[in-house]
Amino acid sequence: MLIRLSALAAAALATMALSPAPQPTQLYSFQTPTGNIGCMADNDGGQWSLRCDIGERDWRGASAGPSCDLDSGDALGLGATGRTYWVCHGDTVLRQGAVLGYGSTWRAGPFTCTSARTGVTCRNRGQHGFTLSRGSYRIF
Repeated sequence: MLIRLSALAAAALATMALSPAPQPTQLYSFQTPTGNIGCMADNDGGQWSLRCDIGERDWRGASAGPSCDLDSGDALGLGATGRTYWVCHGDTVLRQGAVLGYGSTWRAGPFTCTSARTGVTCRNRGQHGFTLSRGSYRIF
């Protein structure tokens, strides 16, 4: 009986040792020259997401929904192919990463974002996305 349990334990340990370790989440970020817009993409085990926050704005964004007890209306999100959504959050991605100069394009996984003096436009591989600026936002 003891030999059988030891063999079973050894087999279980060998299986665990051969299992690949979970990959850490990879983060990619940028900010606009003014620091008013910041975006961060993450790849969590092949599941990509993008979030862009805006600090100062002249418009009011939509709520992230009735289940959101945190901040919303100042951050937009995207998955790899789906539509844009309002992010419910208790933190910020502002002032993270390198400055993306006006006229420059940033790419991370399925996302492409372009910085201009008129704002930041981001889209996913499904061509869904948004434009954020101090004066307005547009979801497409």
